[in-house]
Amino acid sequence: MVAGLAREPRNLKVTQDQYFTAALDHLAAHGAEGLTIGNLCRALGVTSGSFYHYFGNWGGFLDALLEHWEDEQTNRIVARAASQATPRDRLRVLQTEAAELPHEAEAAIRAWGRSEEKVRRSHERVDERRREELRTIITDVGVPPADAERLSVLGMAVLVGIQQLQRPVDVPTLAALLEELATTIRRYAADDVPATDRPGA
Repeated sequence: MVAGLAREPRNLKVTQDQYFTAALDHLAAHGAEGLTIGNLCRALGVTSGSFYHYFGNWGGFLDALLEHWEDEQTNRIVARAASQATPRDRLRVLQTEAAELPHEAEAAIRAWGRSEEKVRRSHERVDERRREELRTIITDVGVPPADAERLSVLGMAVLVGIQQLQRPVDVPTLAALLEELATTIRRYAADDVPATDRPGA
């Protein structure tokens, strides 16, 4: 054992996922300010040796945290939607999952991205992956491609916009907005929306 480093109690087990949860909880409550190795370790009741064992340094932790966020809140959702039998079922999964995202943490990540390039690139990838998946599903539902493109942008505007406007996000309000968007998508698919009433017409 290196002199000066405290040994973790043998009965104390902290996982990488617990670090990610603690970090996202901190972001939701306080933003990126004060998100440090010391504060994370204090929140989890461990010494910094545990942190360095998992992540090596702060840069390693940030990479892992952003990968976790992308995987859990985007890749997992896309995979769950893809497992559904019909495009409308896939749309319903996206709608449900979008309402249940960690909105306050995501708003903090977006704010953090204004000063941290790595974070900005991450949330841009997330936004584009979500928008592309929504556009694909809207198209598969039966909406013409040009309309699907605009409706996918509208869907992202609803999600990102409410995360910026409300703290905390009023989930029932967001769910109602997403349901209204889904209804609009179904109307476009049914081809009962006059061309002059469509965005960009």
